[in-house]
Amino acid sequence: MRPRPRRDRFAGAFTLAELIVVLIVVAITAALVVPYASSTDSQAVSAARLAACDLQYAQSLAITMQAPVTVTYSTAARTYTLSNASGTLNHPMTGKPYVVGYGTTRGYESVSIVSAAFSAGSSVTFDATGAPDNAGSVTLRAGTSVYRLAVAAATGNVTVTRVGG
Repeated sequence: MRPRPRRDRFAGAFTLAELIVVLIVVAITAALVVPYASSTDSQAVSAARLAACDLQYAQSLAITMQAPVTVTYSTAARTYTLSNASGTLNHPMTGKPYVVGYGTTRGYESVSIVSAAFSAGSSVTFDATGAPDNAGSVTLRAGTSVYRLAVAAATGNVTVTRVGG
């Protein structure tokens, strides 16, 4: 009969040094991630990016269709709409009317349109060459985070800047 190998009681356990290293890594990761995990800031950044992409889409669509496309903002309703001479356009992905409502869209509940200031009011129209009829800006807010989208006069170039929060 062979003697059984001796089992060490602590063979499957972690050492104190290993536990401390894991805790330090978790603490460093949390310190880096938590400041960027603000729900309202994430909503503001996402809303600004979405609005900028939709402005660029409207400009591209005007060039493609060789017909004016208008983006109209409503601060009271917290919405914006893409339309042409025939009325509200349909969203290419959903097939539904191209109306973005921040108050009713999941993930954008805290976002509001603070202002939409264009020379002609609260809308901008891109012509068949992609040029806007006027320059202006849109300001979005979620919590303390504020972002401004600016549309350049001649080119229609859209820039997004953080202005608060």
